[in-house]
Amino acid sequence: MSSLIGALGLLIAIALLILMIYKGIHVAIATLIASGLVIITNGMDIANSFVTTYSTGLGNFFSTYFLMFCLASAYGEVMKVSGADETIANYMFKIFGARFAPIATLIVTWILAYGGINAFIVVFAVYPIAMPLFKKCNISKNLMPAIFLYGSVVVLVCTPGVIAGLMYALSEGFGVSPLSAPTMGIVALIIALAFGVVYLMIRTKMSQAKGEGFIASESDEALLASHEGKELPPLWSSLIPLIVVMVLRVVLMKMGIATMAASYCSIFVSTMLLIVLQYKYLKGHAMKDYTNGFLASVNIMLLTGTMMGFAAVVNAAPSFQVFIDFAKYLAEITNPYISAIISINIFSGITGASMSGATIFAQTLSDTYLSYNISPEAMFRITSIASMGLDTLPHCPTFLAMAAVCGVTAKSSYGHVFWCTVVAPIVLAFMCVIMAMIGII
Repeated sequence: MSSLIGALGLLIAIALLILMIYKGIHVAIATLIASGLVIITNGMDIANSFVTTYSTGLGNFFSTYFLMFCLASAYGEVMKVSGADETIANYMFKIFGARFAPIATLIVTWILAYGGINAFIVVFAVYPIAMPLFKKCNISKNLMPAIFLYGSVVVLVCTPGVIAGLMYALSEGFGVSPLSAPTMGIVALIIALAFGVVYLMIRTKMSQAKGEGFIASESDEALLASHEGKELPPLWSSLIPLIVVMVLRVVLMKMGIATMAASYCSIFVSTMLLIVLQYKYLKGHAMKDYTNGFLASVNIMLLTGTMMGFAAVVNAAPSFQVFIDFAKYLAEITNPYISAIISINIFSGITGASMSGATIFAQTLSDTYLSYNISPEAMFRITSIASMGLDTLPHCPTFLAMAAVCGVTAKSSYGHVFWCTVVAPIVLAFMCVIMAMIGII
């Protein structure tokens, strides 16, 4: 009976967490309240659960990913301030034309994210360039959060060689490299891009047919004015650091350097190169810009870290064993790949974040799955993509932040987010299962 009450309390806590964040309550406060409900309904020691369990989950996240977030954020800030990101974006928009602004926005977002710019940051880099084109073509901005999330998260994890926190956790859990299953990743990437293009074109035409067009927010005009007459760096100097960060990371990993160390080194070297190449456009404030970017990641980490604190409480709750046992039971009675998709989505949905879902999955179930006759490389790729599914529920802090930047409501834009970042990654993961079963890895 106590397990049932605990499990019910856990599910109610998740629903409450979603509601609170949806209503605008800060994630840190919301996770503390939701954690309290989990603690009480599971009969856990209140003081110890908050002081030790919640704080340890938060602290472990900071200790593991502090440098990764800060270095990537600093890189993104220098890209933005120098105008290098705008140069790349303008070139892409020129290739695609204003008519295909949603597709160009998707491609630019994906490229910048692959180059190391965090999903929280990429919206600040791309929105100012994409917004005027959306206005020119009278395209609804409700599409924008879905585009930014899809390009910087879903399409990104399909791309071989990318280093994201959840992929690092899963690669460690399965004892493989983040470069594993490259063929599967490339096929998934092609399918993901094709779906994105088709969806965006269809939804753009449908919204315009309904009379849903561009609606400017109060800050849009000020944004447009701030970009008038701005001198931008040449394309070659903007692209070189982006290429270096991608190539150097792969080279260092091939040399046997640890994944995290290779990521730190490649991002730092690329940032220094970016500063040298764009020093003129930084107008003598290179160190200030770097520092601002470095420190800006702290708030972003706090959002993610508090979710990890909540995840730690959930993981420590006695009733959570019910969900773990269910996941193990699924692994015994169904195809391991399929059960893994279901299990990691349960964890991502319960904890509210793919990062925490992937971490819990890797820590609690990776050994179980490795005991079966499966490919660790294929399992790594499948679970990386699948973890994106229930991660992007309405309480997702990244989605809420992007909606705010774009000047749209969560309610008006979530329909597109649901199809692009909930349904799409789950379907992609099942496609990867088919590839794994026929030996395409």
